[in-house]
Amino acid sequence: MKVVFTGGGTGGHIYPALSLWRYMQDQAISLEPYYIGTTQGLEQSIVSKLDMPFETVEAAGLKRQVSLAAVSTLLKTARGYFQAKRLLKRWRPDVVVGTGGFVTLPVIFAAHSLRIPSVVWEGNARPGLTNQLCAGRTDAVAISFADSARFFAKAKRVELTGNPRASEVLQVDAGAVRGARDEYRILRDQKVILIFLGSRGSESVNRVVTEVLPKFAEHPEWRVLFVTGDRHYEHVKQSVPDLSHNVSIIPFIYDMPSLLPHVDLLISRAGSSTLAEISALGIASILIPSPYVTANHQEENAKRLVDKGAAALLREADLSADSLWAAIERQMQQDALRAMKGAAKSFGTPDAVERFYQLVMDVTRAR
Repeated sequence: MKVVFTGGGTGGHIYPALSLWRYMQDQAISLEPYYIGTTQGLEQSIVSKLDMPFETVEAAGLKRQVSLAAVSTLLKTARGYFQAKRLLKRWRPDVVVGTGGFVTLPVIFAAHSLRIPSVVWEGNARPGLTNQLCAGRTDAVAISFADSARFFAKAKRVELTGNPRASEVLQVDAGAVRGARDEYRILRDQKVILIFLGSRGSESVNRVVTEVLPKFAEHPEWRVLFVTGDRHYEHVKQSVPDLSHNVSIIPFIYDMPSLLPHVDLLISRAGSSTLAEISALGIASILIPSPYVTANHQEENAKRLVDKGAAALLREADLSADSLWAAIERQMQQDALRAMKGAAKSFGTPDAVERFYQLVMDVTRAR
């Protein structure tokens, strides 16, 4: 079975595709995978290291307003469409799977023109323009939030699958989980607070967290791991020279799935993959949605968990050392923590990757 995956820009678009790829490898099918991305996103550095042919096409974010920039973007997308068409004619896949990002549009449009079955996956509560435009030219749309279906009125089929990352964090090797406890020096009776603002970190949020760090000395029963992002690490370390023994500042965590089972409270952005992982594992959270994303979709994501009692929302505009510390103390109370963990667990879709796989296979067989 030949499958072309496409999705790019950020890890939130790339890793769900790779989760499906790994799951398909474990099934009793002969799989020939291919990946189409761009040169601008993270996909080139991530996918090129894997055992999968990788090619790039041109793509750019479409503009809703008429302007010279919009014309330039349209021309670039058109070139990407013809480039994708040539690749699909060469590879002759059985199905194309798009997981979002600018590159998804030219590839899905090319698949449609060649009558190749396709599935588009959407991770956010409020979909981006790219996936909405693809909805009328794909065989099915997979969504992660039930009420996202209203944005895909033109789709032939819409299925709630959840985020494949939810399944992957539940399949971590037990030895790796034990290893993470030792690596991060987590004592048996400690509650773990993980502060992680994405792979690149956030300068503005880091500044507030830095002000809060000395307060954790009051709670030796908590183990605090603050992930700054590589480019902010040295500055943060210099800002807090004297740390209590229960606090560690870390530039990046490369094996997050092994650490997450130990986490009691996560302070993070509200990307779709992050929410899928914490829901699958039943982790309480304080979500600080990024205000810099399209259509404020991270806040829309966060509200879905907050409405279920599965998370607390703290907008960056309201963020201060006092507001963050008050939220941490409130959520770390035993009853509040237990209630939030239970609500998070009930929100999760642990079989998301299987649901996604079955939808892809249904679409492929239907042709």
